[in-house]
Amino acid sequence: MTPVRLESIVFTGFVTLGSGIQLMYFARRVYYAREKYRITYPAVTGNVAFERIYTAQQNTLEWYPVFMTSLWTSSLFLHQVPASICGLIYMISRHRYFDGCSHSMEERQPGFYTGTRCLVAMSVMAAVGLLRTLLRMNWADVTRPVFRSCRFR
Repeated sequence: MTPVRLESIVFTGFVTLGSGIQLMYFARRVYYAREKYRITYPAVTGNVAFERIYTAQQNTLEWYPVFMTSLWTSSLFLHQVPASICGLIYMISRHRYFDGCSHSMEERQPGFYTGTRCLVAMSVMAAVGLLRTLLRMNWADVTRPVFRSCRFR
């Protein structure tokens, strides 16, 4: 197997860094909403506008592991450019989702559906890349050393 060169994942690194900054921005929005609506920590209810912002942040955090897994797997096993483009579109759609939730629950749908499509696209790219890598492996060379090292006594 060839080692991964940094040049082949630099765009993915930028998307990852940007998504971390986006999560910090969303956390600050929740903090400011707590102050504005006077919701003291650890309470998460008490004002409908705050609850929408808090729910948007929590939903973003719930989907973040799926986003990171599909982004990095598709980047490493297929190609970083289409994966990073999908990652950027996902981040934009997540921002639209967050802003939509802040106003009303109906306005969140376009961002949510676009983000879901991006996750599906990255997951398909990851599956294609993994399958391609698996098919390229020479099974005889992979299994032969394993069976030679097994000694039954």
